[in-house]
Amino acid sequence: MLATFSVIALFGLAPTDSATAALKSRDAEVRAALPAQAGEMSPALRLKVEGILTRAIDLETMAKDSLGKTWVAQPKVKRDKFIAAFHNRLKQATRGQLNSYRQAKTEFKPEVENEGRVTVPTVLTADGESTDVAYVMKKEGSSWKIVDIVTDDVSTVENYRSSFNRIVAKEGFDALIERLSKKQSNKLLNCPSHNFRRKSCKGTI
Repeated sequence: MLATFSVIALFGLAPTDSATAALKSRDAEVRAALPAQAGEMSPALRLKVEGILTRAIDLETMAKDSLGKTWVAQPKVKRDKFIAAFHNRLKQATRGQLNSYRQAKTEFKPEVENEGRVTVPTVLTADGESTDVAYVMKKEGSSWKIVDIVTDDVSTVENYRSSFNRIVAKEGFDALIERLSKKQSNKLLNCPSHNFRRKSCKGTI
């Protein structure tokens, strides 16, 4: 989830006039929050950073879009449980990418507005490898929120929807929540489409 690190900060995306300006501001803030030297972080610091990395995401919108029709069929109590489990898994998906982010560079390209949402294309480069990452965002009040991340033309939301619906069809919605809630890693979200190194694990979702 290296792409996500470019945009997420302590209290979400700060009030700005454009989505791109918000992303640039948060990119600087997240980098400042990381330790100066690479290496293993303490558990407390890791938990803090994981929280920072998910607060700018519109969790409800992304969760809803990731479920599609399945969302409509669920009562509020199960929707709330799913959002909490989804949040948990997003935090876990950020692990293992922090050291790489220190060396990554982000190039911002002109944003595109479409049907009330703004897409900010970027190119992330690390270790000589470049990846196209587009952030789909919407404005909530004076702040911008991420609702999808598209890596090399692959949508995170659509990727999740395929995985989630397959599990729901075979095992049921409660089983999906249970999987997402588990602390240990599993193949369900090891390689989401917004993982910067997705090419190395394509097809494992």
